[in-house]
Amino acid sequence: MDIFRSIDKVLPYINFAWKRHKVILSNIANADTPNYKAKDVVMEEESVGKLKITREKHINPNSGESFRVIEVQRRLVGNDFNNVSLEEEMAKLTQNRLAYETYMRMIKGSVDELNNIIKEGRQ
Repeated sequence: MDIFRSIDKVLPYINFAWKRHKVILSNIANADTPNYKAKDVVMEEESVGKLKITREKHINPNSGESFRVIEVQRRLVGNDFNNVSLEEEMAKLTQNRLAYETYMRMIKGSVDELNNIIKEGRQ
């Protein structure tokens, strides 16, 4: 039995939220940069699951990150051809922060459970 299974299941989502946080902050920082195109992060769970290794020297499709950074397709916001909307980015930032906090609480619950098991074993 793998006692860290629940933590391993949440870990990719924490990495996704962390990467998305950095991308959103980059969008906010470049809100006044001419010709800057807003970016976002998307999960690639479907495509990763369909790939398989047919030779031993193939790259493992299940290793590494399962998400990628894309350019957001939206109408131009400013005359400088910058398509960053501060309101949308701030809303995404709040949503992403709440998701990250939820994932961390899930991990904390698992760690607390393990801690209780360890304490019970000492008695």
